[in-house]
Amino acid sequence: MDHGPLPRTIADLMRRLRTGMQTLRARPGMAAVVTLGVAWGLVMHQMGWAQAAHFDQVQAFDKGQTQIDQWHWDTNDKAWVDGHFYSVKSPGMAALTTPLYAAIQDLGGDKLARAAVNNAEQTSHPKWTPDAVVPLENYGYNVERGVRVQRIVEESTPIVWALTLLAAVIPAILLLLGVRWAADRFVPGFGTAAAITLGIATVVMTFAAEFFSHVISAGFAFAAFCLLMKEREKPPSLGLVAVAGLLAGLAVTFEFQTGLVGIVLLGYALVRRTDWLRRSAAYAAGTVAGALPMLAFNTWAFGNPLKLAYGDAVAFPGTSGHDLLGLNSHGFFGITAPRFDSAVSLLLAGRGLLVLTPIVVMSVIGVFMMRRQHRAEANTILAIAAVYFVYNSGYWLPFGGGTPGPRFLIPALPFLAIGLAYAYKRLPAVTLGLAIPSGLMMVVGTLTYPLIGRQGIGTWADWLMEGKLEHTVLTAFGVTNAWLAVAPFIAAVITAVVLAVRATPSVSLSDIRYAVPAVLTWACVSAVGPGIAGDDISVLNRGNISALWLVTAALVLSLATLSIMRVRERRAQSGPDLPPAREPALGPELAFDEPTS
Repeated sequence: MDHGPLPRTIADLMRRLRTGMQTLRARPGMAAVVTLGVAWGLVMHQMGWAQAAHFDQVQAFDKGQTQIDQWHWDTNDKAWVDGHFYSVKSPGMAALTTPLYAAIQDLGGDKLARAAVNNAEQTSHPKWTPDAVVPLENYGYNVERGVRVQRIVEESTPIVWALTLLAAVIPAILLLLGVRWAADRFVPGFGTAAAITLGIATVVMTFAAEFFSHVISAGFAFAAFCLLMKEREKPPSLGLVAVAGLLAGLAVTFEFQTGLVGIVLLGYALVRRTDWLRRSAAYAAGTVAGALPMLAFNTWAFGNPLKLAYGDAVAFPGTSGHDLLGLNSHGFFGITAPRFDSAVSLLLAGRGLLVLTPIVVMSVIGVFMMRRQHRAEANTILAIAAVYFVYNSGYWLPFGGGTPGPRFLIPALPFLAIGLAYAYKRLPAVTLGLAIPSGLMMVVGTLTYPLIGRQGIGTWADWLMEGKLEHTVLTAFGVTNAWLAVAPFIAAVITAVVLAVRATPSVSLSDIRYAVPAVLTWACVSAVGPGIAGDDISVLNRGNISALWLVTAALVLSLATLSIMRVRERRAQSGPDLPPAREPALGPELAFDEPTS
């Protein structure tokens, strides 16, 4: 008996949900990445200057103009050229999201945004509201203007979150799927572990959910690498080389600095010693085509396709908003010869790689393992990492402002993540032992204050204990309890980890004798490294005791997890009437052989 269309619709929906769940259970690796993407999408981060600069360009494009004169007070990431203000950011993010922004405006999204803001203001620790003390130097020393602009930024935050879903969250999911695909080609079965570690235990965790262009530009660059890698397995194809160049050019359209990857990838494209001239021309033509949107924007804005607003960045706004120019005037757009102190800071400062994300060490070790059978790919990855580290060491602002790590190194991270597949296979205990503190640091930073600067990571521990957490989609819908609002995010991250474990082959933790010293060494580096780097905020400083507690928690969690897994492994090996066998330490048993190139 037919009861009408509604029951049929519900039945169809339930059937599709069951089919979808069966598909996810059958493909836990893909499900892990998608679930992590859901976690990113749930968080609604507060705004900073870089995000505001991108959003100002969106609003300008929506009005059919290039200048951001109308909105420039909400950011200091701006330039002053020929009597107008411009965003210093690449135009790709704005061009991609302007249609979505226009649709949100047409559909009354501003009303929904205000409702979300009103709900967020009801929480114990509103994160989007104006500062209690207005930083007058950022608003021309005008209190009224400062309050007004900060209120506008607050009301824009939910809209920027929606744009972030398109421009950062979805590209981050695709990037992790690309890393998973590439890593599985070298070490079958370990691609998911590499991808999820990249997404949770590096600064990608934060930037995948913020309105920055680093992740999407890195995605284009990594896609170019994957295409060239695929082309090497087939007869030479100028068409594929040209498309790889196109992707590398699009990466520049979204983030100027990603052009460094494109240069290194040209060398990788020429590793095939056939028809160098035509391959170079095809790659160059594709690169120019991919960069055309940026060149067109520069022509539209400045009358010169090669002029970048970056060269006229405002150093100090003052009363006019452009009192002092030349923020990036030294060297080449602010880049000079690499400095030893900057290199040490990138590694050992309070926000350094070895302090917050020591898993990067294992990714580098894994790439060196990779060189034994895949020399061309490994050398390309190492070259990209080296180029970016040298470039970042020469930039006047190594960490790129308030960030949970050096954000300018993000384009190199997906490439290095391939090395994690080797590391998880050959040194699983050491790799997991360093992945846990890295992941904990990035998750805590994401939950509390991702745009951290000189405050030190003790702020993360303090705010975590106070429940001063980032808002989420649930907050926007009226959930005022901070922990309840972030619960779906935490659940999604844990689910992604569990699914990644299921998707990863079994390995023995026989290297645990190296893992314990490695984790203890990391804890020591976290304690003394900032002091060595000359960082004012050190874990050992009396006023930063909370940071020491955070490091201790990460140390205990890592060692406890390794100990429990090792005990389970030994019990399984010594069970009654059972021959010695490997316990699935990271996932189900899987036999495989490594391919060679």
